[in-house]
Amino acid sequence: MKLLVISDTHGEMPLNINKIDFDVMIHAGDIGNPAFFREIDSAIGEKNMLAVYGNTDSVLCEYLPETVSTEIGGTKFFIVHNLTAPHRILSSNESAIKSNRSEIVVFGHTHIPAVEERGGILFVNPGSLGKSGLTCHRSFSTVEIDETGNVSAKIFDVDSSELLISKKFNKVNSLFVEI
Repeated sequence: MKLLVISDTHGEMPLNINKIDFDVMIHAGDIGNPAFFREIDSAIGEKNMLAVYGNTDSVLCEYLPETVSTEIGGTKFFIVHNLTAPHRILSSNESAIKSNRSEIVVFGHTHIPAVEERGGILFVNPGSLGKSGLTCHRSFSTVEIDETGNVSAKIFDVDSSELLISKKFNKVNSLFVEI
């Protein structure tokens, strides 16, 4: 299963998503306006998109959820815009992650790309695609889940195509371990 993970587009799409091979797109909020959201949805065609609203998506909060808990490729996901950070998670998000037994948490908001494992849970922040974040990169992530549940996560700079982060994780007893 191949995922395209984006966040913080803020009404801009510098990425040609038709040139990326993926099965499901995840947008972790701060999308833009409803017309821009429809453009993204139309561009991916028959592929599935999961999206949550972000703190700048006041109009979209009528149409999109604040969080999504779902299973993709046999792996349990929790998607939210404002997680805060893996080392200081908002209590409401922490409760949802635990109660849903989430294995991968996708979030945005910070504009800082990150892929890290904490307590056997994989946290992915693709960074900001629409505006360069604190790292001066406009970035996106790809996540691949193989048939055994192992994960490869990469983050790319959209402007230079530079690979910023590349990590692999084995799934052992429903917990991820970086390899």
